[in-house]
Amino acid sequence: MQDTEYTKEESSIIAQGQKVRFGARHVQFIFIFGCLTLSIAMRASFSIAIVAMTDNKTTQNHDVPTYSWNNTSVMLSSFFWSYIIFQVFAGYVAKKYGPKYLLLSGSIVNALSFSLIPVSAKYASSDGVIAMRVIQGLAQGSLFPCAHTVLGTWSPTEERSLMGMIVYSGISCGSVLSFIITGYVCSSWAGWPVSFYIFAVAGIVWCVLYFQFGYNSPAVHPSIKMEERRYIETSLGQSNTSEDVPVPWKAILTSKYFWSIVSANIGSAWGYAMMMTQIPTYLGKVMKFEISSNGVVSAIPYMAGAVTGFIFARLSDYLIGKNWLTTIQSRRTFQVLGSYGLVISFMILAYVSSTRTFAVVLLSLANIAYSATLVGYSVNHVDLSPRFAGILQGISNAISQAIAMFSPLIVHFLVKDRSDRLQWRAVFVIASGFYFICSTLYGFFSSATRQKWNGPSSSAPSNIQLRRSTFETLHSNPRYE
Repeated sequence: MQDTEYTKEESSIIAQGQKVRFGARHVQFIFIFGCLTLSIAMRASFSIAIVAMTDNKTTQNHDVPTYSWNNTSVMLSSFFWSYIIFQVFAGYVAKKYGPKYLLLSGSIVNALSFSLIPVSAKYASSDGVIAMRVIQGLAQGSLFPCAHTVLGTWSPTEERSLMGMIVYSGISCGSVLSFIITGYVCSSWAGWPVSFYIFAVAGIVWCVLYFQFGYNSPAVHPSIKMEERRYIETSLGQSNTSEDVPVPWKAILTSKYFWSIVSANIGSAWGYAMMMTQIPTYLGKVMKFEISSNGVVSAIPYMAGAVTGFIFARLSDYLIGKNWLTTIQSRRTFQVLGSYGLVISFMILAYVSSTRTFAVVLLSLANIAYSATLVGYSVNHVDLSPRFAGILQGISNAISQAIAMFSPLIVHFLVKDRSDRLQWRAVFVIASGFYFICSTLYGFFSSATRQKWNGPSSSAPSNIQLRRSTFETLHSNPRYE
């Protein structure tokens, strides 16, 4: 069941590199985790803040402005209108020039546009807010392609599930922070505008730190241990990840394995867009949670998902490492079981009259199930092609988000009375259908075999001596910073 065969020399390099328990690769993954955490927080907190922005009974400070808007679902979906535009291009740019400066520029624009939402609401009403959300979506378009490029460049095959979970647990952690902090601030004397400034400032601080300590690849890191660098490059089978290999567009777009990932991504994106944008409204209007407790309660499912996600990641790597499952068997198992768990949770919410506590338990189970899929399809792009992982992610995310952006709009048209539990039933049923169909297709057609169109592999051991002599040349080139 072994997925990767190494020579004796390569096995020795792998063993030496694995002794570096905390190295340069971990620092890069922590940075990307932080970026995802803050970006998702700035994306998700609006779904809590908008409750306070349209109801002055949710705050202790009644001098904070509130607005009579009836297009809140449109405002929630506006982020996704532009989010899909930059995905494929971002993956290509990140692969060709490195993800660092693309990620930095997107993060700066994201933080600034988010901080301008209170001013835009004051002077341009809902149109101004929509404009800022559209800019935010455009800025965050580079987020996941860059994250996948970093995984494809820095993540050894032996650690891919765990490293992917470290990075993508930022999704859950960002949701937790946004719901708790935004809920508390909105209900306090500070008022809802302050919640925007808190996350924007944190985003700028992250940019300063990443500018100083972020690197595109092991080849350009000035202080990485040679054992770690050789380990990463040997595991990936490509010592020069910045090599300009043409993008095999036809092979990618005709690969059934890639389209199985797209299928799983569509189901996940639809369900997550619904959970992120609409669950706070569901808890507030149907379950009657106050704004401060709404934030905490909305965060509980994501906390459960964040914790269990690491368990699933370690379990996946353990099962693969022990040869009890192949990589693709692990990917399929966690993806399908996680998605079916979501289906069950949503269907119970749709058809069983539940108390507030039971609803939170079901949503927590849904997020636990969702976290299992993060070691399923989410890291499968890197399995197929470490070199083009960012481009694969850009394409699949663009397609899935183009479909998922209709999720908030479906709620707008189906749920006329936000406090009517029966009207929410169709929302949960539709999300369940997406998850079931899309993950079933993934289970039948996916693969974790590195594809021929990934490009030429190089033997890291034979090239290390040469690349030691050219290290300073590479590092002095701004393209590789």
